[in-house]
Amino acid sequence: MWRSTAWWIAAAVAARNVNGLRHIRRTLDWADQPVSGGNRRAVEPMVLHVIVPVLREQQQITAALAWFVPLLRDLPGSTLTLVTTAREDAERQHLAARLAGATAADLTVERFPQLTGDELAALGKTLTGSGKGSLDAAVAAEVLSGFPTTADVVTAELARMPEPDPVVRHVHYRGDGRKAAQVNAAVEQLATADADQEYVAVYDVDSRPSRELLARTAEFLAHRRADDGELPCVVQQSARFATQGAAGTWWERSLCRGAAHAQTLWTLRREIPNLRRYADAARRPHTTPGLPGLAQTVGHGLLVSTDIFRQVGGLPTFTVLDDVAFGYRLTLDRVPVDSLPFTTTVPAAEYVRELLAQSERWFQSYLDYQKCATRWHAEGHGRRRDHAAALTIGAYRGMAWLLVSPATAFCLTLVLGPRTRLPVRAMAATALWAATVAPVRALAAAEGRPPMGRETAVRSAETLAGLLLKSVGPLTALGRWAVTGTRRTTLAPKSNRRTAPSTTTDREFT
Repeated sequence: MWRSTAWWIAAAVAARNVNGLRHIRRTLDWADQPVSGGNRRAVEPMVLHVIVPVLREQQQITAALAWFVPLLRDLPGSTLTLVTTAREDAERQHLAARLAGATAADLTVERFPQLTGDELAALGKTLTGSGKGSLDAAVAAEVLSGFPTTADVVTAELARMPEPDPVVRHVHYRGDGRKAAQVNAAVEQLATADADQEYVAVYDVDSRPSRELLARTAEFLAHRRADDGELPCVVQQSARFATQGAAGTWWERSLCRGAAHAQTLWTLRREIPNLRRYADAARRPHTTPGLPGLAQTVGHGLLVSTDIFRQVGGLPTFTVLDDVAFGYRLTLDRVPVDSLPFTTTVPAAEYVRELLAQSERWFQSYLDYQKCATRWHAEGHGRRRDHAAALTIGAYRGMAWLLVSPATAFCLTLVLGPRTRLPVRAMAATALWAATVAPVRALAAAEGRPPMGRETAVRSAETLAGLLLKSVGPLTALGRWAVTGTRRTTLAPKSNRRTAPSTTTDREFT
């Protein structure tokens, strides 16, 4: 076995997966633990300035307001800001140009995920009435102009609201930046009484943080103030992922459900443990040189003290995405990023096309580490060895993501191969068991569901399929970059075409 390459690869994958399983179990022992009413700590008064950047999300506005406004009434002094952008008008013109030459068969959600069903239906009706075989750009632009923009919808909805409490604002960003620029524009207009006691809270338009989540957040703030004498600088509300079975075929529903399982396990295996280690190291006295790790923040459910947000210059706008780059910037200043010991549930991709596009988009952050190092070293943030350490950690994480699918496929081949030697087969089987069956059973037990045999088998198979697909998006990102020479697109890489309602509680794991 010592001279068998296959055995060494299987052993390496098994070791990594077993170690990941250990982290999952430790996370489950720490997070989402029930708290009896008599044992609750004093709740910290919490002021949240919730900022929701929106783009092409006309159909989501009413539901978002109906959720967030009553939620924030329990937090005196809190505000809600919806940030629209002039970029939507430019993208609408670009979409009109892309529609030139489109036939009736082309007017589908798969071809144009940025358009709503009503917009596609109107374009199809116009095409049929024209008697032509295809659309032209001018006609497409005229049809699309008949639909309100997200800014129009926000303005109309706020005009219908009574005098709101909490304060609800509409900020219209007039630049061509993306999410980070929208959030920064909203924070620039915030008037805060105590910047170090108030938080900027970034959520997506389909986020549904519950009262339970905010109550646990307030308890956590009180706990940190009692231990440290001050409120934490940054708090990450980590998420589990769940689909709602919107796809029309069973295989697509199963594949997307498996990808959601795999992403949830990544949160428990990597995201939360990494943040906990980083926060502990960042709070220690600076007795040793070097970075305390590398914070990897996520743009959903991110709470940042207002003064820290302004101190670090807001979210980075020079990268393709902002969340991982923001964690890099916090790391240079050794700002602790605390993981909330309570997870929320967020909607996952419902279609394979959306899933791959999302995975490709998320991987862009790893490709931006070099740009972060160059930019911030030139501005005097961090020493050269700090950036070298951060780049090394980032490269390792990116390579680990790229190799998930090949490693899983290789181990699966060894298990099923008729000529595989028994020790190699056993090692490969251990690797697959530690990545699928064992974590699925651990998660079911933590959620109070007995890990039944059939359910475990189905969820394990779906998780395996999700792992086999996990590296496709990153590989596509690298390929597109190599072919086109750029990673930026004219259209913001998002569709937000939810065909089912967003989850409304934090306990919907089934």
